[in-house]
Amino acid sequence: MATDRLGSILAFVRVAELGSFAHAARALGISASAVSKSVARLEDHLGLRLFQRTTRALSLTEDGRTFYGRCAKILEELDEAERSMRERASEPSGVLRVELPTALGRTVIAPALGRLTRQYPQLKVDASFDDHLTDPIQAGLDALVRIGEPRDLRLMVRRVGTVRYVVCGSPAYLAAHGAPQTPEDLKDFDCIRRLPRDASSYAPWKFARPGTDAAFQRKVAGTLSFDSNDVILDAGLAGTGLVQLHDYMARPHLRSGQLVQVLDAYAASGPPISVLFPSNRHLAPKVRVFIDFVADILHPNDDGRHA
Repeated sequence: MATDRLGSILAFVRVAELGSFAHAARALGISASAVSKSVARLEDHLGLRLFQRTTRALSLTEDGRTFYGRCAKILEELDEAERSMRERASEPSGVLRVELPTALGRTVIAPALGRLTRQYPQLKVDASFDDHLTDPIQAGLDALVRIGEPRDLRLMVRRVGTVRYVVCGSPAYLAAHGAPQTPEDLKDFDCIRRLPRDASSYAPWKFARPGTDAAFQRKVAGTLSFDSNDVILDAGLAGTGLVQLHDYMARPHLRSGQLVQVLDAYAASGPPISVLFPSNRHLAPKVRVFIDFVADILHPNDDGRHA
């Protein structure tokens, strides 16, 4: 689009919004005559009359209203693109207040936060930990990381990862009892169950069928049940039985060899991991880099597991 035509469109939109050539001229910092000529050139180019002019009033024609609706949206998008680029060029700074899920925050996100503040020396991070959704506006938070489907429609949501369910056992337990080959084999193993605090029955274990990824569940049996995922992990490390964990909890222990994954082919995808933040027209640089940072450390490899 030629620069002079873009200027004519801007003049047209301002006249339509402000209701007069004089007011538009003051807003644009040019003369009323220049605005009038610019709009006239645009009408000549389109071959349409955009305004109905009388000595007392100025109003949009039907064609003018249609054209205004499209032009106003285009100019708004151009303004937003410019703002976005200016914000991207800004150095993130100040205090970033975030809330993290207890286990995911403790094992994965918090240990890596130093990388973020080293990259942006003017940024400081205050992190709290909670597994229940907090009102970020009331709490003065910039962002929250949550596992599960967000339900607060006031919040913007950026999905940054997905949980996977993995079954593990200690090398000592597997050496003594062998390893299950299918979920049906779990009936012959001592499984450490999770007892949800808001339910009267034990949580079933979740699986996906190899080749189809069709989800299914199996009830498991065992001598121990806990309502804490951290305690379930500790029991698995101690060789008490098999455990099913979120992959981010198991990952460091799988890497160290303290745990061994079994039933790999049946590992199922779970709920999404998202960054939530209050709805705002302009995303602050510190929030934007935090979202990118969390997505980076949770980004899945080609095999579907997180890096």
